[in-house]
Amino acid sequence: MNFQGYSNGQGIAGLPIRFITGGADDDQHDMKLNHDSYDVYVEDHYVGKHTMLVQKEDATAITDFLKKQGFTNANLEVDGDHIVVHSQSVEESKEMEKAIKVFLQNR
Repeated sequence: MNFQGYSNGQGIAGLPIRFITGGADDDQHDMKLNHDSYDVYVEDHYVGKHTMLVQKEDATAITDFLKKQGFTNANLEVDGDHIVVHSQSVEESKEMEKAIKVFLQNR
């Protein structure tokens, strides 16, 4: 069957063509269209980029992960597009850097 020049307002096999557009009550405006991304630091050391993949995800995903890894004293600061994780010691910050690198690579 040749559909070239087929313009009777219907789609393939005579089915009507429908265009779906959003209305005023449409929830599409709540959808995250672009992924937010943040540069992640432990103290003043750059660790990597964290991209929020899920609509309701936020920076606390990092501290939640760190707590699961046993870092109970991790403090988080969000400054623009930077996430800074603070620790209580130099040794702890080095271990946090390693853990956060794993977290960022697994995403």
